Amino acid sequence: MRIELHTHTTASDGALTPIDLIKLAKKKGLDGVAVTDHDTFRGADLALRAARMQEHAPLVIPGAEMRTEYGDVLVLCPQPEPGAPKELAELRDWADDRGCILVAAHPFHPGRHSLMSSLKTKLEYFDAIEVWNSRGLPVLNLPAMRLAEKACKPGTSGSDVHVPRELGLSPSIVEDVDSVEDVIEAIRRGRVRPTLGLLTPLAVAEILAWAIARRI
Repeated sequence: MRIELHTHTTASDGALTPIDLIKLAKKKGLDGVAVTDHDTFRGADLALRAARMQEHAPLVIPGAEMRTEYGDVLVLCPQPEPGAPKELAELRDWADDRGCILVAAHPFHPGRHSLMSSLKTKLEYFDAIEVWNSRGLPVLNLPAMRLAEKACKPGTSGSDVHVPRELGLSPSIVEDVDSVEDVIEAIRRGRVRPTLGLLTPLAVAEILAWAIARRI
């Protein structure tokens, strides 16, 4: 299954509403989409409601991108879970209690609240590493790819969607799944592989236009 594991909606700083995100994911032929708004499961909750109203909607994986004291962490859960803590050790315990997993987001991308060198000392807190994030320069993904291979951690990819043209650029390929719980367990067990998509010129233009619009 082609599953987009890193997206943002109007519940945080994305251009798409949760409803429009699900509609576009279906149109683009994605099998699933994780809604990972900054520090909130609100977008995921709304996306789940939207998916229930559509025939053949993609699978919705509830999530959030939590800004911890070390950097951004993707949290993927069986269901929306409000009240996630921002302290990494507490977040790990919180995730374990709820059947969630933690993925290090764009860990070596400077200036993006990334974990950077902290990841190497905190590897035990993470179930997987986002080894390819198509929003940054491709070379910035290489340290994450090397670390995941060395540490034998599952590697995911994500488009870090903020505007429509980014959706589906770098979905993860997840094996043998039929449910949200299956997706989470497959990633935990390493039955996942990244795709290495790149930003298109039109996507870059849309990103810049959205950034300007948000500041006006």
